[in-house]
Amino acid sequence: MRLGSTVLALALAAASAEPAWAIASCDAFSAALRAGASDIGVEFSHAIVVSRTRSDANVFDVTTRVDVDATLSCRGDELLRFEARISEPADARTTTNFERFEAAALRAALGWDPAKSRGVLHDMSADAREFLSASRQRGDVYRAGKTEQHFPGGVSLGLMATESDRTFVIVGPAGE
Repeated sequence: MRLGSTVLALALAAASAEPAWAIASCDAFSAALRAGASDIGVEFSHAIVVSRTRSDANVFDVTTRVDVDATLSCRGDELLRFEARISEPADARTTTNFERFEAAALRAALGWDPAKSRGVLHDMSADAREFLSASRQRGDVYRAGKTEQHFPGGVSLGLMATESDRTFVIVGPAGE
């Protein structure tokens, strides 16, 4: 009996060591992003997608009153992918708005608190800038810095920085 309870305790400890991140539904994400970034005026509209392949995804253009735009892809109410971008070089105001929008998107998608969202984004931004700098120093033809993080449950985050833009991506389990 003692061995059985020890094994159960170890299994529960291992299972709780890394939390599984549940990503919000598209409707919940949209509502939470509108509320979380209400000061920059987030609006969603159906995008017109021209493609040779058939897709059952709904794509939405996300616009703001600031120099940040985004795209949201859903299948039914399942969030597949969210991409936010700004043009580079960006002034301090645009960069600040982008960082606030990224954090609001993380909170909306994953339910993270503001400190966790800012911390993860700060680390990813620093890595992307460092990788972009290294790309310049190497003389790469396509100069870019990219970093990504993967979480249990199939949720991935990515941040890409080039000399012309910066893009933040949230990919849900079905969007891979």
